[in-house]
Amino acid sequence: MTVYGAVSQLPGPTGQHLADLPGRGANADLLMRRLLVHDDNDLTAAQLDAVRRACRNTAALAAGIRTRRRAAVTVLASRAHTTVLAVTITPQWRFVVGHGENSASETSLTLSPTYGTPLLPGSALKGLTVAEARAEKVGDGRLRELFGSPRPGEITSTDRRGSVTFFDALPLDTPELVVDVLTPHAKPYYDQGNRNGVPASPPAEYHNPVPVRFLAVERTRFEALLVGPATDVSDAAGLLVRGLDDLGIGGKTAAGYGYCTATIQEMIA
Repeated sequence: MTVYGAVSQLPGPTGQHLADLPGRGANADLLMRRLLVHDDNDLTAAQLDAVRRACRNTAALAAGIRTRRRAAVTVLASRAHTTVLAVTITPQWRFVVGHGENSASETSLTLSPTYGTPLLPGSALKGLTVAEARAEKVGDGRLRELFGSPRPGEITSTDRRGSVTFFDALPLDTPELVVDVLTPHAKPYYDQGNRNGVPASPPAEYHNPVPVRFLAVERTRFEALLVGPATDVSDAAGLLVRGLDDLGIGGKTAAGYGYCTATIQEMIA
């Protein structure tokens, strides 16, 4: 089923139509990114709830996806004579990855376009691992080995890929999404910007707070797969586990989002 365009173009009572979409097999990523709900709090809540329920409907896919991914990665590793490590990631509370991605609404959440499930992109996992490596003062030479070169801000004639490949982390359980809210208390100040360094609308107590709903993930285990030489994969997986606990992943970490408990489950190949 394809969902595209403004919510006003949907047939029938709009709120009821939104409520019916998950049961008709709608893809959660399409509902999130391609369905425009204008400034209507009730319809925005209905849209996000539809995305939440569409994600839950993907539970039956989880086992099949995991089996196919593991089989594909195992074959890849055997051909390259490398190793695969599985890392299980569990949010300590909630996380929001892709909060600022392009979507039809103000806020977003990274979802798989294929499966309609939430995911932790391999690029985000790799970036977090690099950040943890820098926090632990891992040497530049080892950073280049694990993550490739040139590093950001580095000028070198030697280009090489990192020895470790990070695959997207996908859910092991029924995806649990929750409709959360943030409330700017001085919206005109943020919307109108500055004029010659002076706020066009200074923040003030008489500004109305404006609740903004967004989706977050909670109570859902994810599995990330790392591929590479045994020692390098082991080192990267350890950095990833510590980074998820120390730094968190995604947005709003200062508010407690994004911190996860992770365990290295097994050597697949």
